[in-house]
Amino acid sequence: MIELMVVLSVAAILASLAVPSFRSVIQNNRLATQANELTGTMNFARGEAIKRGSSVTVCVSTDQATCTGGTAWENGWIAFADINRDRVFTVDPNPLLTDTLLRVRGTLEGSSTFGGTATAVQYLPNGLLNFGAGAYTLATPGCTGDEKRILNVTATGRLGVTRAACP
Repeated sequence: MIELMVVLSVAAILASLAVPSFRSVIQNNRLATQANELTGTMNFARGEAIKRGSSVTVCVSTDQATCTGGTAWENGWIAFADINRDRVFTVDPNPLLTDTLLRVRGTLEGSSTFGGTATAVQYLPNGLLNFGAGAYTLATPGCTGDEKRILNVTATGRLGVTRAACP
């Protein structure tokens, strides 16, 4: 019985040492996944704009059905073929004037914040950016070290994700 108690005590001590670093690994992987999701959506939108020969927009959407404005990308986003280039998802009785919804993403998990410089990013048929160039910052509460991610969108439409120090 004493041996069992010693083994359980040693296991508890080892677990208490491992849990904090495991939390950091989980946060780091969550941020990487979330940054990759928006990067993937942006790359998808750029490719669709070229393929379709029309503008494609990715915008902030809290309801995953319309562009809701604001720069809080953590609430979700939608990607759509933007027929009239107004950066607003339009449903019109005339099917030729209705935008086509291409991709939807809901709220990010883990209380992440994903702020940007624009409410939408719009790609032209040649793959260049029409609107939305800038830096978009992704972080979690209690962020430590260099866990923060910065998604940079250039005027040419290229994307890059870098790690940055948390505040």
